Amino acid sequence: MGKVQGLKEKISNVKTYWRTPMPRRYMTFKEIAAYSFGGIGAYFIIQLGSTLIVSTTNIIVSNAIGVGPKHSYIIYLLATILNIPMTGIRANMIDNTRGKGGKYRPYLLSMGIPTALIALVYVWFPYSYMYKLFPGTVLGYEKGYWIKVAVVFICNLALHFFFNFFRDAYENLIHVLSPNTQERTDVLAVKAVVYSLAPSIMNIANPIIAQIFADNNQTNLIVYRITYPIYAVIGIGLTIVVWANTKEKIVQAKTHTVQVRFMDALREVAKNKYFWIIALAGWLGFLELAYGNILLYSQSYGHTVDGARYAFAWTIIGNASLWGMLFAPFFVKRFGKKRVLITVNLMNVVCILMMLVNFRSFWWLVICIWINYLFGSVEQITTPAIQADIRDYQQYKSGERIDGMFAAVATIGNIVTLATSAVLPAVQEKFGIYEGNGYEKAFDILDTKTGQPDLLYRFMPALIIMAGIGAFLNVVPYFFYDFNEKKQKSVIRVLKVRALFEDYGNGMLDDGKLVEAIDIIKNAEEMHTKQPVSTAKQDFSDLKGREKRKAVKQAKEYNEEIDISKFVMDELNKFDTDLMKKEVKVYSDIYSGGLEKLKNINLEKTTEELKRIKSMPYETKEQKDTVKFLKAVEKRKLSCAKAIKKYFTEEDFKEPDYSLLEKYFDDEDSSALKVKTLYAELKEAKKAHDTGKVVEIKKGIADSKAAVKQAQANQKVEMDKHAYFGRAAKLYVDARRTLEQYENYKHLDEISALYDEAKLRYEAKLQAEADELLKIKAEEKAMTEKLKAEKAEKKLRKKEK
Repeated sequence: MGKVQGLKEKISNVKTYWRTPMPRRYMTFKEIAAYSFGGIGAYFIIQLGSTLIVSTTNIIVSNAIGVGPKHSYIIYLLATILNIPMTGIRANMIDNTRGKGGKYRPYLLSMGIPTALIALVYVWFPYSYMYKLFPGTVLGYEKGYWIKVAVVFICNLALHFFFNFFRDAYENLIHVLSPNTQERTDVLAVKAVVYSLAPSIMNIANPIIAQIFADNNQTNLIVYRITYPIYAVIGIGLTIVVWANTKEKIVQAKTHTVQVRFMDALREVAKNKYFWIIALAGWLGFLELAYGNILLYSQSYGHTVDGARYAFAWTIIGNASLWGMLFAPFFVKRFGKKRVLITVNLMNVVCILMMLVNFRSFWWLVICIWINYLFGSVEQITTPAIQADIRDYQQYKSGERIDGMFAAVATIGNIVTLATSAVLPAVQEKFGIYEGNGYEKAFDILDTKTGQPDLLYRFMPALIIMAGIGAFLNVVPYFFYDFNEKKQKSVIRVLKVRALFEDYGNGMLDDGKLVEAIDIIKNAEEMHTKQPVSTAKQDFSDLKGREKRKAVKQAKEYNEEIDISKFVMDELNKFDTDLMKKEVKVYSDIYSGGLEKLKNINLEKTTEELKRIKSMPYETKEQKDTVKFLKAVEKRKLSCAKAIKKYFTEEDFKEPDYSLLEKYFDDEDSSALKVKTLYAELKEAKKAHDTGKVVEIKKGIADSKAAVKQAQANQKVEMDKHAYFGRAAKLYVDARRTLEQYENYKHLDEISALYDEAKLRYEAKLQAEADELLKIKAEEKAMTEKLKAEKAEKKLRKKEK
């Protein structure tokens, strides 16, 4: 009975908080549903892109299309190098996005649709016909083959931009939908369970289509020509659901201006040690994917099972992911992300090596992969949650919400994998898998019936051992990760406090955020001087069972609150430290000179000063911090001088008016809203068969769309002005920001005095919203009762008849 009541309560919560977030949460159930259910579509597109991006393990490119392993690796190498500047462009676009659409949402459709179209061109291009159209050979290969290589290269390069952009936009969207790390983990678990339907459907459908149309051969291109158009249409349709029903929420001041220079963002991210730990784990684990196609090799080349059984096997394997993703939030809450990641990665090593016991058995491989997916699926929840946490840390350290540049730095690091990824093609070549090995397609040599009978079962153990080594290397960096849940909570509280003071300085205080930030400060003032209590279980010997566990948990939370409060108080008192006093003094001198002082920077003197600073004592922490700060100032002077010379004349160097940029944003929003309104009116006019009105509205729509484009063009011009000024006056802007924060922090008492009235207004607002929810629930209940009564009455009438 209790379980039924609990289920009813949860269903009731979904209804109540469908459009309003639950207390201490940021996402409504409507958003969670849209992000998760729409994720099925997003993952159809992601699957299309990921299965077609050229890698050393790509079966469609190597087996279905027929590009040899050596040429696949060359395409992979060139694409990886060319992808570095493309990733920088994507990162710069994301980090400088400024609009009501957010940082990621605008790119769900603008990048998702091209990704789907490129995927269709990729599989539908008439590769075989090219051999007939262009007979003859070049450099020892048929011309048709070189055309095939060229088409794959072009499509692959296009996917590197559009697909990677789309995947980053969807996957990273959760980072800005909520600043609450546990909420992000919970939502990721729901999303992962739901979106896994997409790869599950593909893993079931593809083998069945192969059985019907390709004699169980999943390396036949016809399989993908039939299925990919269907996946693409469903993918775009459901991605629209995500785009239309989510709202980004970044913890920043309401008036915060986004101006992130590429090199500045790159430099800041490069100093983020947590980013490097996560990135290094991926780079070192390059071999882990070597076993990825082992089931396909067993089925297609070993002829162990037919398509239906292969599909059934993947259905079972997909079920393992479900349980791992469902329990991931519990494990994270109970043990923390670090311990969970280390445990699941160690289990991955064990599961992979277990395959060696009986790799000739298709079903033994299924069992090992099922267990591997069970543990590995937990990582699908924890890794994105950690990625979100390190972005919070980045915002705390740099003052900017730098998201896209993480991908750029990671891509630069991927140069490391260019060498390491050559290992697999080299191993394949050792086993005779290369273009021109005497078979129609290089991998056909593995076929136990038409190729070399024993080669497959000599090749598979090599893949398994390589994967086991890769999985072990992958886990090592996680031992050095220490940005735990407590530190993340501390950072988020400080960001909220900073946002409060910045909004105060700009006269843009929000009652709810003021109340929340002052509550944080009051709590910190009270708790930071408290002494920690014991959390040892023996100190709670008078309690038993659940009461004992509850008491220990409360003691841990109490101690955590003390540590978080100390972190908040350090932020509030930071201008009392010697380093910050030094910063205020230096920045006061810079700011007082205005922009004129920047124009008169002497490069020779600055270079000499930089040399002098480098010779200063560098032993104590205080000395190191001082030298780092002074070096950064002098280096910034040099970069500012170069930027002024590059972008401005003596007369032009002045700060652009931000209100003009705001006006262009407002123009775009109002014109876009007008387009939406006019389309609704057009629908009504068509229904009424009012031809004149239809023509008039269509003209209005065209004019409004033109206004949107003009506003966007104006934004681009104005944002370039802001970007150039931001580069040239970076030192001046940094000085102003620090001094403004210094001044704002002095007004804590003044802001605190606003607390009582703000709280009354905020509580009144919450009460009004609660009353509205109760009203809605009452109306829903009344409607439900009415429908039940009508249904009962109909039944009664039927009986009477």
